[in-house]
Amino acid sequence: MTERPQNPAEAGLRAWGDAMGGAVAAQQRSVGLAQDWAESVIETYKSQAESYRALTDAMRSSLMALESTLKSQEETNRALRESLEAYRGVVESASETQERNVRLAQGYFDNIVKTLQGQLESSRALLLEPAARQQEFFQNATQEWLDAYVRLLNAPLDLYRAGTERAARGGGGGT
Repeated sequence: MTERPQNPAEAGLRAWGDAMGGAVAAQQRSVGLAQDWAESVIETYKSQAESYRALTDAMRSSLMALESTLKSQEETNRALRESLEAYRGVVESASETQERNVRLAQGYFDNIVKTLQGQLESSRALLLEPAARQQEFFQNATQEWLDAYVRLLNAPLDLYRAGTERAARGGGGGT
C-alpha cells in the first residue's frame, strides 16, 4: 500500500510536484518533437538544395554542350562555304581556259585553212582542173579534221555546261 501523507500541505505539495513533473516531462517531449521536426525540415531543405544544385549543374553542362555543337556547326558551314567558293573559282577558271584554248585553236586552224586556201588557189592557177579536184579533196579533208579537232576541244566545255545546266535544273542542291 501506498503511504498517505499525514498532513494536507504535504499531500498538496506532493500533488503539485507530480503535476509539475508531468508538465515538465510533457514540455520536454514537445521540445524534443519540435527539434526532431525542425531537423527533418532542415534536412529536407538541404536535400532539395542539393537536388537543385545538381539540376543547375546538369543544365549548365547541357547548355555548354549545345553552344559547342552550334559553334562547331557554324565552323563546318563556314568551311563548306569556303570550299564551295574555291571549287566554283576553279571550275570557272577551267572553263575560261578551255574557251580561250578553243578560240586559239580555232584561230590557228583558220589561219592554216586560209594559208592552204591561198596555196590551193595558186596551185589551181598552175594546174587548173587536176589541182581544183585536189584542192577540193584537201579542203574537205582539212575541214573534217578541223571540225573533229574543234569537237574534241569543245568536249570538256560541253560536259561542264551540261553539268551546270543539270545543277541549275536540280535547284542548285547537287551533290
